[in-house]
Amino acid sequence: MSTKELELKDNFGNTMIAILAHDLRQPFATLVMTADMIKHTKKPLSAGEIHLLFEDLRNTASKSMDLLDGLLYWAKSTSSDFVIKTEPLLLHDLIHEANSLYLYDQLNKHTTLYNIVPEHQVIYAHKEMIQFINRNILSNATKYSPKGGIIGVTCSEDGNWVTVAFTDQGNGMTAAKLLELFHLNDSSCNTSGLLKGAGMAMSICSDMIAKMNGRIWAESSVGEGSTFYYTLPKTMGKI
Repeated sequence: MSTKELELKDNFGNTMIAILAHDLRQPFATLVMTADMIKHTKKPLSAGEIHLLFEDLRNTASKSMDLLDGLLYWAKSTSSDFVIKTEPLLLHDLIHEANSLYLYDQLNKHTTLYNIVPEHQVIYAHKEMIQFINRNILSNATKYSPKGGIIGVTCSEDGNWVTVAFTDQGNGMTAAKLLELFHLNDSSCNTSGLLKGAGMAMSICSDMIAKMNGRIWAESSVGEGSTFYYTLPKTMGKI
């Protein structure tokens, strides 16, 4: 095995470990904390309180399952014999489906999503991979949106390409953060040698979109929100 292959394998392993340690540990901690609270409460919970608790538990579990599904397809895609099979998909429906995981959080923050993608718009993509990308972008947009904020999703066509744009009203990012957003490197490591959770998902998204003949990038200014873009073919043929 070459040095390059060993390096890629090592980076892949570190990324998987870091995601399991960071992005999945937190949801499980939330589940345990909620279960302990229910178990040790000194007064009976009302029907409304129980409903809210179980809604939160379901929301946490659903996000964790979707993260695992995305990681599974990413792990498979790194195999030399894995074939990426794209298919025609309705972009408008993909956005609504991906955003369903964040409706609860958006409701609590009074954040509104405007899906302005035409209902007939078609893209060619691997569904599980493109939904992993959509969910990660929408998750960040929801997380960093201010109370009462707006998230907008639009698209445009240029020849055989469809460009999708997700705009939020968050705090934005510095130019330095933008440069490293989609790349895992030595500066992404913490003191224990594990890659930080923040930014790992975007690096995986970049790898996934490249495997589908597309690309992903972002534009942002501090205090002015961010816009995430990705471009994919709208027909089967490659350019």
